[in-house]
Amino acid sequence: MSLKQRAEQLGHLFFYVMLHLGGQRLAYFTLHPIIFSYILFSPTPHRNLSTYIFRRFPGASWLSRRVHVYKIVIGMGKTLIDRALLGLKKNHTFQGTFTGFSDLQTILKKGGAVVVLAHVGTWQTAMSHMAGLDTPVHAIMVHDDTAVSKHFYEMGRERSFTPIDANGFMGGMIEAANILEQGELVLIMGDRAEGGKTTAVPFLGEDINLPVAAYNLAAITDSPIVIAFSAKTGTNSHELKVWDIFWPHFSETAKKPELNRCATRFSRALEQYVEAYPHQWYNFFDIWHQ
Repeated sequence: MSLKQRAEQLGHLFFYVMLHLGGQRLAYFTLHPIIFSYILFSPTPHRNLSTYIFRRFPGASWLSRRVHVYKIVIGMGKTLIDRALLGLKKNHTFQGTFTGFSDLQTILKKGGAVVVLAHVGTWQTAMSHMAGLDTPVHAIMVHDDTAVSKHFYEMGRERSFTPIDANGFMGGMIEAANILEQGELVLIMGDRAEGGKTTAVPFLGEDINLPVAAYNLAAITDSPIVIAFSAKTGTNSHELKVWDIFWPHFSETAKKPELNRCATRFSRALEQYVEAYPHQWYNFFDIWHQ
């Protein structure tokens, strides 16, 4: 384990202790001075978030840009605390709303669906909102045993979905296709390529490369795409909202334009999300020039 990983591990252990001693309130209280010092003395968060800040808040002053960075980083810290809280305190619950739940239920009566998520809001705990569905839920994800930051279900809490290994055969797509054919639900991230095929679409005024695996999967299995993003709406409240629903259809001769159209709908939904929740963007890298 590297020195950086050891420091990160100690940081997580510190907040686990705070959660045991004083719950969420104490963990939040101790988070603020730590994040303030980090924002004040480290150039890293400003460098990592600068491209997003300039696009989302054009014309913001030097001080305003730093305030925006602080709000994003403190929001990320609270999201990680909430995730740990779910794992460490088995009886703890958040007030969760699922806008579009009935629409998704209606779709699932006819067959499977691909739910496309993003690294925004409370995406770590968003999957727990799926527990109320009558349909089994599966998530394509990369599992890293060496990662210091653990998901809530890795801390002993019951998992509300079945993982599909993104590093498995064909990136888990064969397994996911079989699951969709059985009328079940597959979750997949839509904002990071992870080495797969991409297409360039506009986002906040400049093209980014978005993965197309979800739309390929949906088209092959004749399944709908459900774009859903989560948001932290209060200290103990979260919302998972369906932002768009559509069916990808293409022939081999018109495949690329249709994949681009699908990815564009995702980017438009993501633009609407960051318009509503500008400080819940947790992509700490330059997505425009990666």
